[in-house]
Amino acid sequence: MDWDDYRIFLMVARTPSIRAAAMKLGVSHSTVLRRLDRLEDKLGARLFERNAVGFRLTRAGEDVVEGVRDIEESVQSIDRAVTGRDSALEGVVKISMPNVFSHPAMLPDFAELKAQFPNILPEIDLNHSVADLGKREADIAIRLTKMPTEDLVGRKVGQALMAAYATQDYIDRYQPLSVDSKAQMIAYGNPQSWQSRHGLDHLPAVGFYDDILMQLTLAQQGLGVASLPCMVADSEPLLVRISEPELFTDIWVLYHTDLRYTSRVRAVRDFLVESLLQRFKSIGDAQ
Repeated sequence: MDWDDYRIFLMVARTPSIRAAAMKLGVSHSTVLRRLDRLEDKLGARLFERNAVGFRLTRAGEDVVEGVRDIEESVQSIDRAVTGRDSALEGVVKISMPNVFSHPAMLPDFAELKAQFPNILPEIDLNHSVADLGKREADIAIRLTKMPTEDLVGRKVGQALMAAYATQDYIDRYQPLSVDSKAQMIAYGNPQSWQSRHGLDHLPAVGFYDDILMQLTLAQQGLGVASLPCMVADSEPLLVRISEPELFTDIWVLYHTDLRYTSRVRAVRDFLVESLLQRFKSIGDAQ
């Protein structure tokens, strides 16, 4: 049994396309197809139906997914256990965090991290999707959540407060708090799921921009009113807060329990916790 063939098979089963699976695995499109063909030949069964829409699991493929899941968990558990014995303060540490943490008001001090631990190489993944720490997609995750899952441990470092913001010129021109205002909201999500916040339900959407840093920039350009994290928008001189802050969620630095003995992961985790606690404290003092 070649576990790598089954690993590729599982990734194809879990992603929308061969191209997406290849990108996640870090291999070529042709390699994924070749390994799938080899696995199907070995098993003597067709695992996917190939059509114009994409790849869809056959009944045999669904059976293989069920049978391989336990093996996958065992392999990952071994990987985490072995990594957990590593005591050297060197090597790569993968850190997953939402891209809003690339804003200067929230960005941890990675220059100081490098000065303290010159042989540790941070690998940063700025992504809206949540990295699976159990599958080693990341070693540490900065997450916006009120309730981390039970297999993760860590520290709450702050709260994400949200409020409505606009430029002073936009406020003077459109009076967004007025019920007959002609102002518009820089919306998020899509027309089906979007709802306004902060008592501004009377404002229609000017467009849908599902990225906080883009919303921030558009508000600075005077496009409309945006619902933004206070820790980001309060540091922007062009923006004025026009509503009371509302608690959106908590901010955590998390890692998998199996990595609690890995020195480099523990060192980076402790650094991130302290860096973010100090950063959020200074923002709070400024407010």
